[in-house]
Amino acid sequence: MVSVLEPLAHQAMHRGGRILQQQIHLDLFDDPARWPRRPYCTDDLQHGLHHRALLSALTRPYIQANPPHLRVWSIHDVDRVGAALAWEEANLPPPTWAAQNRLNGHAHLVWGLRAPVLVDGLGARDAPMRYLCAVESMMRAKLDADTGFAGLITKNPAHPLWRVLRPAGGIQVYDLGDLAEWLPGLEKHLPRRGLTPAKAAGLSRNVTLFDRLRVWSYSQVRQYWGGGGFIGWNAWISSCNLTALSMNEDFGCPLGGTEVWHIAKSVGKWTWRNFNSTGFRKVQAARGRRGGLSSARARSAASEGTRASARELAALGWSHRLVASELGVNQSTVSRWLRVMHEAISDDPPLQAPAPQLAPLQP
Repeated sequence: MVSVLEPLAHQAMHRGGRILQQQIHLDLFDDPARWPRRPYCTDDLQHGLHHRALLSALTRPYIQANPPHLRVWSIHDVDRVGAALAWEEANLPPPTWAAQNRLNGHAHLVWGLRAPVLVDGLGARDAPMRYLCAVESMMRAKLDADTGFAGLITKNPAHPLWRVLRPAGGIQVYDLGDLAEWLPGLEKHLPRRGLTPAKAAGLSRNVTLFDRLRVWSYSQVRQYWGGGGFIGWNAWISSCNLTALSMNEDFGCPLGGTEVWHIAKSVGKWTWRNFNSTGFRKVQAARGRRGGLSSARARSAASEGTRASARELAALGWSHRLVASELGVNQSTVSRWLRVMHEAISDDPPLQAPAPQLAPLQP
């Protein structure tokens, strides 16, 4: 099978000696499905990012690793000397690669996921995303990695500007369960519902924004039902995006605009499709029935408790007026309760003493 990257060998001689001649670790890019088709890339982060075809992006020191909507590579930014070996100190499995700055020793440590996780879009599933979020959160804590790192751009492992360390034996990838085995107490890092934006980092920002936006959308979508067709739909999606952008500002390190848009569109589409006027009336009716039954049971239980207290106080010799005042009910109500009680007692058959058992006469 011919690698998609073989043209690089021919391009190296026609780019004025550009660093392609020295590129290594190109096997990491053999599966183009694990990389964006047109990733963001740049020679200098200060000069902004540009979309380029993958072959062109590989000539740049910085590149986008994860395709839109997917988490294929779990990337952690460790800003200290010797960062490429931080995984050993943290008692974590070896990363797929570590790209280290030759000057200051800082590095990006990257773990490949055997099964990529969909992190936004209509097909995104809540449980895998929260599981991934917990794994990345605990790994980030153990590595003492930068909590503000967005993970969009990483040091290109095929570029000679970086010193790249890899385990022997080919490309090492992991299932989430494999990584979880190295993370005792992982459940403490599962993203909680209602996590405050100030405490959210990494992928938990996506989860937190998604949770906050979906709760907001349930009550707000009703305002757009009367818009009709595309007019109402476009107004609704625009409102979702504006609200998501506003919520995103609450994070210490906000998500990128593209990520926010994907989350807003995902929440907006699902809510628009599943929350319509007919469905809303059915839900409200079901809630009303459940609420009515619960309220009736609660009222019945409370009333029975009050009646029992009335009987006990009356047995102590309290007048109906005093019992009513003590329990906060009308005197006529107390009289009715006690009358019913007396009638129930009087309807019971009188108790009779058992006939004596005589011993048979002896002859």
